[in-house]
Amino acid sequence: MKRDDLDFLESEQVEKVMSLYGKAIAKKDKEIETLTNNKKESEDKVATYETKINEFNESAKDNADWKSKYEELQTSIKEQEAKKKAEEEDKILTDNINALFEGKTFTSDYARNGLMNDIKNGLNNPKNKGKGIQDLFNELTKDKTDIFANPNQQKDMEGMGDSEQDNNTKEMPIIW
Repeated sequence: MKRDDLDFLESEQVEKVMSLYGKAIAKKDKEIETLTNNKKESEDKVATYETKINEFNESAKDNADWKSKYEELQTSIKEQEAKKKAEEEDKILTDNINALFEGKTFTSDYARNGLMNDIKNGLNNPKNKGKGIQDLFNELTKDKTDIFANPNQQKDMEGMGDSEQDNNTKEMPIIW
């Protein structure tokens, strides 16, 4: 987007739009960089695994002990891939839930983390099939007062009247 494309707006509005656009582009650039790094790491791991597998295949053609080690390695690779995939899916889900929480002030991190875990568990529950994050969030927070901080906090009321005290009590007669 270029500033010339926004010539129908005032200069302040153009600055705000360009600022927001710049932030969005920077965020996408960071995501691309992260994904590129993850891809490179994955490719390196695959290359390492393939090398190890080929070495095992060559040295263990007839050896039963090596065959069992080979099978263990294959199982280990599958487990690591499944774990990595689960971590990536959990990160995406956590990011989506955090986006839903944006702009909300929780009473504590405990409340925030608890609500996040309840939403994740709710998504895995078969009776919530077809429900999205927003639906579960609405169900879990409906009529609850102890999750979010009250934006209308009470403040201490200042004293009323004259702030100076009259300490001339000596002249006042004491009546018994």
